[in-house]
Amino acid sequence: MTLTTLYSGQEYTISALIINGHCLVQEFLSGLDKQSELQILSLLKRTGDNGPSINEEKFKHLEGKIYELKTRTGVRVLSFFGEGKSLILTHGFFKPSKKKLQFEIGKAAEWEKTYQEHIKTQKKEKR
Repeated sequence: MTLTTLYSGQEYTISALIINGHCLVQEFLSGLDKQSELQILSLLKRTGDNGPSINEEKFKHLEGKIYELKTRTGVRVLSFFGEGKSLILTHGFFKPSKKKLQFEIGKAAEWEKTYQEHIKTQKKEKR
């Protein structure tokens, strides 16, 4: 598991997971229409520069350590907080049903757990 930095702001670094050689966030974003793409990129930039929004219409805690970034056009990108002041994006999708959302949260939670194990291993290796 590796990360790619999407934006380094004044407050937070916004990164995305690379899983099996694929950045699911970048692949999702590249398939969006221009309006949706501009909205989510603007939200990522604001989050990097100012920290996560307190407006739940833009940034919302879902469950456990998983949060979602949201746009007016129904784009959702799941995330969790990483080391230091970083927000790690897992993957994106369009506003789902409740059942589908639980499935997506489960995937993000597994990746978050893998990320934490990876960080622990790196810290042990540095000792």
